[in-house]
Amino acid sequence: MRRGPNNAEAIVLGAIDYGESDRILTFYTEEFGKLKAIAKGARRSRKRFVGALDAPARVRGVFYSNGPDALLRVDSAMLLEGFCRTKTGVLRYAEACCLVELVSETTREGQATPGIYGLLLDFLRLMEAGGLEVSPRFFEMKLLGLAGYLPHLEGCVVCRRRFDGTEGARVYFLSDKGGAVCGRCNGADAGPSVSASTCRMLDAATRLDTGKLARLRPAASFEREAGEILDGFIRHQLGKELKTKRFLAAMRDADTGRDAV
Repeated sequence: MRRGPNNAEAIVLGAIDYGESDRILTFYTEEFGKLKAIAKGARRSRKRFVGALDAPARVRGVFYSNGPDALLRVDSAMLLEGFCRTKTGVLRYAEACCLVELVSETTREGQATPGIYGLLLDFLRLMEAGGLEVSPRFFEMKLLGLAGYLPHLEGCVVCRRRFDGTEGARVYFLSDKGGAVCGRCNGADAGPSVSASTCRMLDAATRLDTGKLARLRPAASFEREAGEILDGFIRHQLGKELKTKRFLAAMRDADTGRDAV
């Protein structure tokens, strides 16, 4: 990024309060990748940032750079898409926050990775238009692939044999080995059991565009299995659990408890 003002479209990934009136925001842009920038006086006056500082949101911002080692300053941010419908439902909003936090945690400042900005924007728009119909697991797989963390799912990561198409065939997933293993190679430290069909669908998701993914309606078993293995794999790769994942799990547990009453 050159010194002085830089104009760019960005998706707001998060914000924290700083001092008495400022906020430090994290953005993802197509041109510059992930950016952190301070919005001076943002908590005292919202005239320059009306509705534009709450993640997730797509904005057009002016980012001022004083050099490679200095914190950027965001001088203005015009709201382009606020994803208002997404923010009206707690569960839907929590899912959207998982997407933006995962982007924030799997990317580095100032390093643009082709495809990530468009992927995040596509899925936020899909969620805005159709709620939770599109599986967030597809987003996770595509993002992991773009960010260089893709798990090996098309065959056994140990012996490299491809999984057969037998209906109901089971394999295992070992995060520390980077993917799925067959029953023959599964050792004493067995990972979670998962159907080979779930692995194949996750692997296929990395090659399908978002329009085709939005038309898929995976079974509940897919969501359960894919969620278990990807949550564990992401936690292993990042060395921590996403805060939004913990919140989302708590919300789902609360819903389950209410349904049981």
